[in-house]
Amino acid sequence: MAAEQAAHGVTVLGWANHAQTGFYTQAFFALSIGLKRMGKLIFLTDHTIRNGEAFPTDRGLRKFCHDLSSLLYKCEEIGTGISQDRDYIARPNDPIHRGIEDVLSLFATKLRYYNLNHLAGADRGQEDPVALWWEKVAIPICDRHYSERQREKYEADAAAMESLFGEISSVIHTAEDGDPIRNINSLFARARATRVVQKYGRLYTMQIVRWLASIMYDLSNCGAYEQRIQALLGLHEPFTIFLNKDSYFRSRKTWSIYSP
Repeated sequence: MAAEQAAHGVTVLGWANHAQTGFYTQAFFALSIGLKRMGKLIFLTDHTIRNGEAFPTDRGLRKFCHDLSSLLYKCEEIGTGISQDRDYIARPNDPIHRGIEDVLSLFATKLRYYNLNHLAGADRGQEDPVALWWEKVAIPICDRHYSERQREKYEADAAAMESLFGEISSVIHTAEDGDPIRNINSLFARARATRVVQKYGRLYTMQIVRWLASIMYDLSNCGAYEQRIQALLGLHEPFTIFLNKDSYFRSRKTWSIYSP
């Protein structure tokens, strides 16, 4: 479940856009569940190896609850205590990765029911998770990966479409951050930026998943083959699909542990 939820989350993240915001929340649910379960599996496996095959108590697992940030810090601590020559040992930790973790952690702990809370008048102090994603993840991605040359080309395309259809068309949309989209120029600008965000949002999220999968791989092998803990045999197998290079992540849009 952990592996497939992570796979589904990054797949749907690559579909999300201002006109189909439900894909954002689908991705946030799947990724927060997938990453939390990966983190708890890592905690459980490490505890079992260190305590003579004794699994942690239910209370020990529950102390993390939905707190993804605490889980990831615990995974970082565990990861530094195992093999130091494995690939992808370093925790992905640039501002975009931190933005992804912040949004997913807030979604898991506070913002899962934002829309319902908003309708019920109980959303004081809560931010729209989609708008938060655009602020903390999408804008930094565009700043880094949406080149000036690309912008100029797309702006020229948008201007051409505006000249052809501007006077005979009506545009009524709302961007992820709540800003109105009322003309073809704005619509094309958001669509082009979204393509960049979809591609690189998936990539940076996959880098976090890959880091957790690498920890899982080492722990599972250590527990199963060195400590002879039968319950840990093959635990890493659903996650091996994530142990790929960035070039492969950029090229693949659809993910599932059940398909090649």
